[in-house]
Amino acid sequence: MLNLFLVFIIKVFDNILGTTKTILIQQNKSIIAGFIVIISQIIFYKLISAVTTGGDVIMYLISIASGLGTYLALKINNKFSKEKTFVNVILSDNKKEMIKLRNFLKNHKITNLATDGYTKNWKKTIAITAYAETKKDSKLIDDYIANCENKFKRIINVK
Repeated sequence: MLNLFLVFIIKVFDNILGTTKTILIQQNKSIIAGFIVIISQIIFYKLISAVTTGGDVIMYLISIASGLGTYLALKINNKFSKEKTFVNVILSDNKKEMIKLRNFLKNHKITNLATDGYTKNWKKTIAITAYAETKKDSKLIDDYIANCENKFKRIINVK
């Protein structure tokens, strides 16, 4: 039983390494990613020998551990990764509501840029570009739009 637990923990760790390797490659950290591949490959080949001698139980255990390891690696990465800036381009035909939105953003210290805009009928309105730099800022904008009776057009880009 201790052997099964050890195999499970090793495979969880192996998948954490594998997912971390992928993240490091995306961040162009090739030396660390290469080192992680070496460790992961050693673990992988050791686990293959465990599966060939241990049968189906070991195979299922390793498969479950693989999923758990990937899940944990992504959770760890999200916890320690830098915040992303979500650039919100927000449009509406209702100029008064856009002014209210602009004041809401200002009161919550969310960086924004209000510019002249025009409706389909060439009626003057305001276009707002809001820069949500934290998850809290993004949630505030989400909640404001969801709770407003006015219809907004919102385009979000990640920076």
